Amino acid sequence: MTITLTPAPAISGRGSIRAYLDQRIHPATRVPLLDADLLNPAAFCGGCAHSVLKQHRDGQERRKCGLLPRSSRGLRGPDLRDSTPACTQYAPVSPPASGS
Repeated sequence: MTITLTPAPAISGRGSIRAYLDQRIHPATRVPLLDADLLNPAAFCGGCAHSVLKQHRDGQERRKCGLLPRSSRGLRGPDLRDSTPACTQYAPVSPPASGS
């Protein structure tokens, strides 16, 4: 007698980042989003002063929130996109000072 195992069907979920955004909560800081309109937010993480780029050994960069402390593994929460809607702790990047 031969038993054939078949894999369970894949269930497509929303993902934890998307689930937080659906609840109008920022996926990294876990505070409310700055603007409730996800399709046209007032600000994005890519323009936030708290946004940092983490450099991986393989040369890839990942955007992280600098408000989060580093974990024991050196991480700062989930990877963020430039287009991730900003949270209420958003601070715009100040333009560089021009030296005259």
